[in-house]
Order: sequence, then structure tokens, then C-alpha cells
Amino acid sequence: MRLKSLQADGWLLLLGILALLGVLLWQVNWRDLLPNLVGFWQGGQAIMRPQGTTLEALLLPAFVWLAITFLLKELSPKPTFWSRLIVSVGLALLGIRYELWRLLNSLNLDDPLNGTISVVLFLAELLTVFNSVAFFFHCIFSIDRTPAADRLSQAVIRGEYLPWVDVILPTYNEGVDILRRSVIACQAMDYPHKRIYLLDDTRRPAVRALAAELGCEYRDRPDNRHAKAGNINHALPTLTGELIAVFDADFVPSRNFLTRTVGFFQDAKTAMVQTPQHFFNEDPVTVNLGLEGILNNEQTLFFRFIQPSRDYWDSVVCCGTCFVIRRRALDEIGGIPTDSITEDYMTTIKLQSLGYRVKYLNEALAAGMSPETISAYINQRLRWGQGTLQMLFLGGNFFTAPNLRLTQRLSHSLSIIYWFLSIPRVIFLLAPLAFLLFGIAPLRATVNEILYFYFPYYLGNIMAFSWLTEGRRSAFWSDVYETIIAFPMAITVIRTLINPRGKTFKVTPKGIVDPHRINVNWPLIRPLLVIALLTIGGLIWRSSSLQETNVNPDSLAVNMVWSIYNLSLLLVCMLVAIDVPQRRFTRFLRTEPCELIVGGDRYVGQTVDISEEGARLQIRHCDTCQENHASPQGLRTYSAQFRLLPPSELADLWLSAELRWHDQERLIQLQQGASSNPVEMRIRFLDLSLAEHRRLIPYLYCQPGQWDEIRVPEIKTAWAMIQSVFRLHPLAESR
Repeated sequence: MRLKSLQADGWLLLLGILALLGVLLWQVNWRDLLPNLVGFWQGGQAIMRPQGTTLEALLLPAFVWLAITFLLKELSPKPTFWSRLIVSVGLALLGIRYELWRLLNSLNLDDPLNGTISVVLFLAELLTVFNSVAFFFHCIFSIDRTPAADRLSQAVIRGEYLPWVDVILPTYNEGVDILRRSVIACQAMDYPHKRIYLLDDTRRPAVRALAAELGCEYRDRPDNRHAKAGNINHALPTLTGELIAVFDADFVPSRNFLTRTVGFFQDAKTAMVQTPQHFFNEDPVTVNLGLEGILNNEQTLFFRFIQPSRDYWDSVVCCGTCFVIRRRALDEIGGIPTDSITEDYMTTIKLQSLGYRVKYLNEALAAGMSPETISAYINQRLRWGQGTLQMLFLGGNFFTAPNLRLTQRLSHSLSIIYWFLSIPRVIFLLAPLAFLLFGIAPLRATVNEILYFYFPYYLGNIMAFSWLTEGRRSAFWSDVYETIIAFPMAITVIRTLINPRGKTFKVTPKGIVDPHRINVNWPLIRPLLVIALLTIGGLIWRSSSLQETNVNPDSLAVNMVWSIYNLSLLLVCMLVAIDVPQRRFTRFLRTEPCELIVGGDRYVGQTVDISEEGARLQIRHCDTCQENHASPQGLRTYSAQFRLLPPSELADLWLSAELRWHDQERLIQLQQGASSNPVEMRIRFLDLSLAEHRRLIPYLYCQPGQWDEIRVPEIKTAWAMIQSVFRLHPLAESR
């Protein structure tokens, strides 16, 4: 239940707690305080010890939690409010239990050097555990606005509510082919009152010519001040629509995008409706490891799981694309903010501080291009991290903006904590090296204590994470994603705290893949390689000194297992940092009947996949081969005509094509009727006209409901991670 007075109540509660603490401290006898603290510490140390020494006793907490989780998963395969609440409370208790043990019994305070490293490691773990617990509690609640969209869209469908919508596509360096696809998709949306604007921030004649060819509006400006935000603000005075829909230049909306979103604006307090970002190409982590179809895009967790929870707390984040905003509300905040390089996030805060609602419709109604290279992927994340941290130094951030409720501020603050986690990740990679190379033990723990206190919490995270996120993310792969970006992000965090204005906006490059060349990202690999080599050297050295009596066997075992896990992460991340060749166009798996005419022969079969560039077919028979060829000799020409057969919406569209590959021997057998085995053929489309583009692009990219999520069981992603360490074949394959 939301209370409008929650912020005031929160401050009153805080003042009450402070007053109570003041009374208690006033009653304290300060001469007895230190002995009492020492006694408390010693009592805590006695309590936080393993209960038993047998393996069964040590693993009992893990088995109990395992049984509870399995029971909840059986009773509630799709997590409900109560299952999320029980798991969140359980993980919080396990996390607190582990951190209390870490504080009371595992710190090495023998000398200043050991003590410093040990405390730093403890604080890093404390921040990580706090973030995990906060994440689970934050996501107990969520809002599903699909039923509301079903109801509110009826007024749009009936024509009772059809405000004018200005659809804008800001562009900086995207290719003409990408822009053509996006504009055609926007024009294909099923909504009568819309105008399409191409906002060109580089004043390119080819883009102006494209706008004229496609019949959309074109806007440019004399400079590039404030990057994307400045580009949009410059165009605003020329826009007249009641609503503005914003898409990045590489995004294509489904036909029903406006039908599903515009209806929400019948509520005057709704300023924005954000929808998820979906991607029709795989992210570079997935591609470089050869795990397409196994891993979700890294951003799926945020867009399909976290944002609906933020919607409950009224703290949805604008993500810069795939959203609709009320023009009047945008004017009230003075246009898109230009203070931060994450201008979309600042737009959210300003709207919410005025009392407007930013709503989230968790339906993939548009799709775009994920960064295709690992360097573009890293740079994009660094920009997001820096922009979020910049807000700490700006007026009107979520801590200082007026009128925000306490729950909104707390929800937004989790974004800050997330970007700081790169520093603990670096510490976790370096900490075991202190023992392997220098004999410094930052963690004073026995194997029994690790099994009793740490293993239940770790196992609980693994068991709960994939289930609660409904297969959108594995705990294993979260470690991979956080490790690959740890060093550059840690540097960015520190640099931003020192100099918040130190880096300007940089557009993420798209459509730049090389289909033939392997690219090794050495700046990303070097720190990972150095740590991997040091880890291997340390493991060899410590393994050769197992007979030494001055080496603590428990510390050795704990740090060796820790180092081996780190080493597996480092090896996977180094493979991720090697960009493999990729296809230029995304292929869509479509199985539809089709026909191909080559040299007067009519071949009938079905499509395997299709793209803007061409198609892969399975030909099953030839209708005319026996009539035209007394003794078939294969194909004499490679010019072809291709079309999809009814009931396809493209059944009346013939496309000129070129046959690029086929199995000649099987084709001759098919022509002779000697074999019923299908023959694979690959064709490339030739010189598509504008009319043909207007038919093909909506068919490929704009079908309502076509952007499905990948849901992969935890065990499968775990096995994929193990395979990735040894899987080198993507480096040799040409995509």
C-alpha cells in the first residue's frame, strides 16, 4: 500500500530512532562501555562457531535451505509474492549470519598489513552482500501493466483517443541502411496520427536524401552541443504533437507500439511510458563464446525483472529509447536535461519530482542492435556508470530533488551501489594472490567454517537467483559479466568521484562488425591476463610447498579453491574479449513455405531463416525438372526469383535473388526424382526497391509479440560456463 505521507513518516521514524539512541547513550556509563564491548565481542565469537565437526553437521544449514528452496520451487514454479518474500528473508538471514561470522571470527588483525587487507576484503564483501539482499527485497513487489494496456488501448483502437504523436529518431553516426530500416518500421506502426522525424546531428547529405526518399521530416542543427539531449531539445520547438515517441536510430518498433502505449496518457498524471529494450542481435559476450540461444542478453535482467519492480516503487528509469513522453510534461522540466551524460535518468528524476508518474509496460514492443564488439559494449557500460555517479554531484538528483518519497529515493540509490560493485570485484580477484604470493591471509577461516557459514549463503544465491528472475540470469554468468567490466569500471568510478565532468558523451557505435576478421581487445585482456598468470604461478608455488610446516592447511585449501574459481572466470572473460567474425544482418528463424525459380525450373520447399540480405532454404521437390531436363546437370544459372507462399503476408511479393550456395550432388538427385532428401540452398536478395523494403522490413522486425525472451535452466547455463573455458571454436568459425 502506498501512502502519500510515506516520506514524512520516514523522517519522523528516523528522528525517533535517533532520539532513542540519544537517550540510551545518555544512560551509558562510559567507563564500563569498553569492557562491555569486549565482552560482547568475545560472546559473539563463541556463538559464531560451527555447531559440530562432522560433514553432516557442517552441511546441515546448506541442506536445510536447499530443501526449503526446492519445496518453494515445486509449490510455486512461477514465483509469487509469498515465495519471493520467503526466499528474500531467508537469504537476508543467511547473509547476515555470514557477515557476522566474518566480522567476529575471520578477520586477521595480527599486524597492520594483514589487518588492513583483511578489513578491506570484509568491507568489499559487506557491500556485495548488502546489494544482493537489497536486490531481492526490492524485487519482492512488481507491477504488471499488461492488463491495463489491454483495457486502455481499446480507446485508441476505437479511435476515441488519438492524440498526435511525433516519432523522433536522433542519429549521429549510424549508417543509412540502419536508418532506412528504423524509419520504415516507424512509418509501419498502426496509428493514424503520427509524424516521423529524423534528427541528424552530423548534417549528412545522404541522411537528408534518405528522409526525402522515405517521406519523413528531417532536422539538423549547426553544432553538436550536449549530444543527444541537445539534438532533441533543438528539434522540440518544431514539434507540435501532444506526445513524443523516442527511438534510438537502430531501434525498430512493432506495429502495435503506439496502440499499446498511448492509451496510458488518458491519465493526466502520466508523463512517460517506458518499454523494455530488446535486441535482435546477440551481445558480444554471447557471440564471442559461441553460446547463442543459451544466454540471455545481459540487459534482460534489468528490463524484464528489475524495472517492473521499480514501477511498484514509482522509480522507473527512462532508458533513452522505446518510450513515449507527454510534451507538456517535458516542457515543464525545460526539455531533456543536459547536465549529465545519462540525460534519460535525469529526465526521470525531474518528472517524478513534479509529481508525474513514469510507468513501465513490460512488453517488448521494439528491438534494436546490441553493441557488436566487446569494446563498444564496455564503453556503453562505462558511460552509464559515469552518468549515474555524476548525478551525485548535480542539483536535483534523487537525494536532493523535492517531493520524492523516501521509498523512491531508496530505490534510486540502489543504482549507485550497483556501479560501486566493480571495486569489490577487483578486490575479490586480487585477495587470494596476497596469500599465494606473499603469505598474507586476508581471510582467517577453516574449511569447516566456510562450509558452515559461507556455503549456505552461496548455494542459496545460486538456487534462488535463476528461479526468482524466471531464468533471465544465472548467478554464474553474473560473475562473468561483472568480472569482464570490473577493471575499467573501477577506474571509471574512481575517476568520476575525483572529476565528475571528466568525460563527454560518446555514441555507442553500431553496424561496424567485420565479417572476416578476429579482433583481440588487448586493453581489456592485459589486466585479466596478468592476474591469471600470477594466479597460476601462485598455485604452482603453493602446491610445491605443501610439505612446509609453517603453511596453514586450511588457509591454503580455501585460497586455492578461491583462486581456481577466479582463474576460470578470468579465462572465460579473456575469451569474451576476443571479437569473432559476425554476420552483417540478423537472421530470423522462420519456417514458411516458399518457391524459387531458377533457370525456368520451379523449386518448392520452406525457409530455414531469412534476413534483409537473403535466406536459407530447404528445397523438397522440383515441379518442372523432369520436363525441362532429360538428363539433369544441376543448375546452369544462378539468377533466381524468390517468394513466400500463402498464407504468408508476402505471398504476392517476388524478390530478385542470386543463388549463393547449394549441394550440387543432392540437387541432381532431386531433379531426377532419385531422392526425397531436402536440398539446402542459400540465396542473396538483389537491389531491393523501396517498395520491397517497405514490405520486407515490417515482416522481419515489426510483428507484434515476436520478441521472445530466452529462458534457460540454471544447470544448463552452469554447464555452458564450464564448456566456455575450453571452447575455442568461435575463434576459428566465420559468422
